Parts: sequence; C-alpha cells; structure tokens
Amino acid sequence: MTTEPLSFDEQEELVVMLCTNIETMPEDEFEANYQKLDRDHQFEVDESIRGFADNAVGDENWDQ
Repeated sequence: MTTEPLSFDEQEELVVMLCTNIETMPEDEFEANYQKLDRDHQFEVDESIRGFADNAVGDENWDQ
C-alpha cells in the first residue's frame, strides 16, 4: 500500500510537530514521521535536533 506524498504545508506542519516534541515523542513514531518528509524538510528537523543537543550539552562543538 503506497501513501500519497505529503504536501509542502503538511510537511511544514510535521516539521513543527517533530521539532517541538523531540523529547516526548516515542522514537519509532518520530522515525516514521521523519521518513514522510522530503530531504529538505528532514534537514530542517536535523538542524533542530542539533540545536537541541547543543543546548542540552552546553557546547555547540560537543560532537567534534
């Protein structure tokens, strides 16, 4: 069963949902929603996750 790709607006809404629920959304649900996004929208989520981690660790160079 193939699902229709999400519209741009639907992807924008999903990005907001993912970025605001990083801590609380179950990992499998997060990943399933993340996979619905095109590469550009996945990049937005990735950047948000990176910012979240930077703030959590307290150093933007934590992974270097």
